[in-house]
Amino acid sequence: MAVEGMGIVSAVGNGLQDLAQAARHMLREESQTIEFSKIDTSNLVRHASSRALRRVDHFTRMALLAAYSALEDAGLDAAELEHTGIVLATGYGPVKLTFDFLDSIIDFGPEMASPQAFAHSVHNIPAATVALMMTLRGPCFSICQLDTAVAAATLTAQTWLAEKRVTRVLLGAVDEHTALLEINAQRIAENLSAEISGGRRGLAPGEGAVFFCLHADPEHARHGFIENASLSKTYPDAPIFFSGSASPAQRNTLPPMHDFSPLYGNIPIGMAFDATVALLTVQGRLGPVMDECPAVHCLSRNRFGMTGSILVTSREYA
Repeated sequence: MAVEGMGIVSAVGNGLQDLAQAARHMLREESQTIEFSKIDTSNLVRHASSRALRRVDHFTRMALLAAYSALEDAGLDAAELEHTGIVLATGYGPVKLTFDFLDSIIDFGPEMASPQAFAHSVHNIPAATVALMMTLRGPCFSICQLDTAVAAATLTAQTWLAEKRVTRVLLGAVDEHTALLEINAQRIAENLSAEISGGRRGLAPGEGAVFFCLHADPEHARHGFIENASLSKTYPDAPIFFSGSASPAQRNTLPPMHDFSPLYGNIPIGMAFDATVALLTVQGRLGPVMDECPAVHCLSRNRFGMTGSILVTSREYA
């Protein structure tokens, strides 16, 4: 799948250059302070009116900003988005509104629970909102699962393009940070040893969004290529970017790899950020810290041992 455009919303900045700079700092082992709190989405007013955004929650705002940024990066406008589908990956979904809805049940009973919180807590609402704001009429699908949602969403996008259901796919991933989520993460980490904590003990929950504009035609590959790949499909000397819940013992069974999770935090959609860094790598945009390479494997393993894999390649390598 050709990558026409990329858009990110992250704790290190809302731009590809911000992510590339943070990745270079990390590879040089230079200290940097990253706050995994509420990400600034104020630039969204460049793409949508304040009135249209009045009731849009933070989770959906991040998804919208990343999606608009991907289209802007690809140089596309709404008139060119006919036959475009959306696949959105998430680990927790709109967790704040889910908690708000559960709180309203506790406070007022099921008969008086907040209908608005319930409506916006449905996991497909953010993807539907992106489609509505961009007037897209193609298929719209959300995948919610921990750590392997991005790999599953990539496979869905690849299937749609192969079957020619759509011409383009907006492939996105988003998760948000809440105080309650961080408290619970710390509480769980305190009761788990490092061997079974998934390798992320002490790493604060993060938030952010990533969107890729994908096209079936290789001539549209401005940034490279991304595809779902089985673990048996390996390439010599291709580095591995790893995210997910594998323990240190499990990680030792994997080939040498890079873990960029300190840039985005403990987040189920870390693979989407890894794929973005991988696309920057195959373009040579992490030099001179990391040499340009033709292919990068992105792996994410969940706590049950299931591993998702996607392959990022350069235009020349494909």
